[in-house]
Amino acid sequence: MSGLRLDEGKRHHFTEAVEASIAVTSRQQFFVWTQSAVQGLVPHEVLICGVREFGSPGLTLQHFSASRYFKQVQFEAVSDPTTGLVPRLTAIAGCTDGVVLCPRVGQPAAGDKLEVLISSNELRNLAARLVPGTDGSVAAIYCFSRLGQALDAQLGHAVEMLIPHLHHAFVRVLQHEREQQQASVPRDDRVVTPRQQEILLLIKDGKTNSEIAALLTCSPWTVKNHIQNILRRLGTSSRAHAISRAMSLGILRPD
Repeated sequence: MSGLRLDEGKRHHFTEAVEASIAVTSRQQFFVWTQSAVQGLVPHEVLICGVREFGSPGLTLQHFSASRYFKQVQFEAVSDPTTGLVPRLTAIAGCTDGVVLCPRVGQPAAGDKLEVLISSNELRNLAARLVPGTDGSVAAIYCFSRLGQALDAQLGHAVEMLIPHLHHAFVRVLQHEREQQQASVPRDDRVVTPRQQEILLLIKDGKTNSEIAALLTCSPWTVKNHIQNILRRLGTSSRAHAISRAMSLGILRPD
């Protein structure tokens, strides 16, 4: 997309979006920012963000949606670590320089699976960018969907320019949340109990609820209750996110 330039209107929206991003420190502010200042540059209804948090082998995906059609079940499908967006986009990234647009003419063969994933989960279309880490792996992913303009080189250029600022804002939100959570934990109190820490370690090792119950000589229902309490204590919504948060808080050690 070299040689492209934003027109005067888009350049104005880009400046507004960048300036407004500096004040974003909370999840609510991030959502409002993407649904206001960012809309002038990249009009969309759904934004999926994912970063590789400390000690986590994969990306933790989160979504910000203004669409009544994109529900939790669709998000779970597109965030699947085996068949979701990350592996699909990673397969295409080697054939694509920069932003992946879907659907589009002349897309690589691997893009067929991506298009099916998008169309079957109410995303309609997609403009995505993988952010590489210093070790060559994927450090972050940002996907705009249900876009309200043509998926062309101009849109790709706008997304390419926006991504660094979007990434900095999102990481700032995560860091601010982590600091608030750490500050709210009393020094003489544990974030999780010893038993919950033991269960976290078994989850990290890939054990299912039934396997954990057998190892700890208790019922799967008891294990399920423990896991729900763990998610609540860590402020997370999934097992993978709980492991990532536990590592960032020093409850678990990365391998």
